[in-house]
Amino acid sequence: MSPFPPHLPEALAVVAESKGGPRFLNIDGEEVKTGNYSFTFEKHLLLAETYEKLLTSRTRKTAGAFYTPIDVAKKFAETVVRKGPVVDPSCGGGIFLLSAAKQLAVLGGNPKDIVRNQIFGADIDQWAVAVCRWELAHWAGVDPEEITGVVIADPLIERPENWPKHFGSIIGNPPFLSQMHTTTVRTTKRREDLRSQYGNLVKAYTNEAWLFLALGLDLLEPEGQMALIQPLSLIAARDALEIREKILTEASLEGLWVDQSTVFVGRTEVCAPIVKNVTSDKKEVLRYVGREIEEATSGEYPSDPSNWGELVADLIGLPDVKIVSSGTLGHKASVTSGFRQHFYGLVPGVSEQKEETVVNPLITTAMVDPFDCLWGKKLVQFDGRKWQRPVVDLEKVAEFDRSVSEWMLVRQNPKLFISTQTRVIEVVVDEKGDWIPLTPLLIVQPYEEDLWALATALSAPVISVLAARQAVGAARSVSRITLSSKQLSELPLPSDKKAWGEAIGIAQTIHSSNDKGLEELWLSFGATINQAYGTRDDELISWWWRRHPAFRRKNKQNE
Repeated sequence: MSPFPPHLPEALAVVAESKGGPRFLNIDGEEVKTGNYSFTFEKHLLLAETYEKLLTSRTRKTAGAFYTPIDVAKKFAETVVRKGPVVDPSCGGGIFLLSAAKQLAVLGGNPKDIVRNQIFGADIDQWAVAVCRWELAHWAGVDPEEITGVVIADPLIERPENWPKHFGSIIGNPPFLSQMHTTTVRTTKRREDLRSQYGNLVKAYTNEAWLFLALGLDLLEPEGQMALIQPLSLIAARDALEIREKILTEASLEGLWVDQSTVFVGRTEVCAPIVKNVTSDKKEVLRYVGREIEEATSGEYPSDPSNWGELVADLIGLPDVKIVSSGTLGHKASVTSGFRQHFYGLVPGVSEQKEETVVNPLITTAMVDPFDCLWGKKLVQFDGRKWQRPVVDLEKVAEFDRSVSEWMLVRQNPKLFISTQTRVIEVVVDEKGDWIPLTPLLIVQPYEEDLWALATALSAPVISVLAARQAVGAARSVSRITLSSKQLSELPLPSDKKAWGEAIGIAQTIHSSNDKGLEELWLSFGATINQAYGTRDDELISWWWRRHPAFRRKNKQNE
């Protein structure tokens, strides 16, 4: 079944003809006739924009294509393009290349020479390539046959033969192919082909958009500049570490644009590193925000590729914090989390609790609320069905996968569970020690320290801020926090033992209360545990409280 709608070529030819030509050619250079076909379209749109509208949402999603508005492409071209030749290695319908061509003309180039000799692009979508050629030809007043630098190809695997060795500018919006979604997951052959080209840069969850940055670094000539729009995950994702390191060691991070869901359909959060092929000792990075690509204050140049979250934290509304701490969580407890094996390995052993005595309740992320485990209080989803009181028979798990059962048995002691993809850090305390964690819960097993002491410390507003600054781009959105085991273990512990002790008492009062939404008690807790970290900041408390589950429940009740 074709991914393209019926009569797509004829529709594109109709639009091209309505704009006064030139003729619309297919990928083989043959003119597409309109015949008797007609349809209603928005005459003010570019052919490239009309092409996007003609594609189904499923086709765009499978291709990872989030097309760029023309005004955004124009601003990027003005910011990045200083010289040719220019390439967009995933050109789509040509929005970026058209903007780049116009920018080269502003810099003094002749339009006909620009599109014939200075503009290059590639895409695996044959009709996108045909549209791109037409757009450039229409602007410059030449025939699409003369646009020879735009070809159907996959440059991640093989560079087109007619491209120059290096480029003065690279610009574009490569496809976002997340490996967390079944529609965009790589085939085994695709993974092998990419690894043959990029080696260790290709990991289990590498988004192919990141690899276009690696390609761009190879294509840039000295002093050349590159800006490729990326998923925000580039900033903090573990599997993007080597890409970030490659940028910092082989080139210079001149700027970084961050957009919070105002540009792309589906409110996709994006960024774009502006990279220059020079080595430098820069101390600052220019920062840009919003649809207008407006310059904000500069940020400190990242010395560590492990996380660029600090570079953009203030741009997305995260408070700045200073604390006085004493050691880290990793000094007091082990921190672990399961893998897919530990998720699916539990399936044979899970059932609804029937006995009066509860043994080995299964705890999911949805059951974790600040200081309150919701097991038995709400329905949760697991293995394609809903559960109210799920329990785990570890003997049945052992029959299916002994290693999973043994992994769970090692965690049969008092511990903490921390949820992921939350707005603030949410902790529950397993005092009995028989809860079974469902991946991706984080598990904290104290060496000697009191459970409630660590639960209280991790629940501090200031710790949620620190975690959020680390997690920028790693979660599903910038409003969510998700940490790795290592990141959680590196979070600091309080230095003021007296205030810490008072906060523990408040936390236990909240835990034992029938009303977990007591605002005054929560605010008192937040202020007291923050004091234990040496900080008193009402704005920080307000930031934390507005994101807190108890605050959101209270607002819902008042609606």
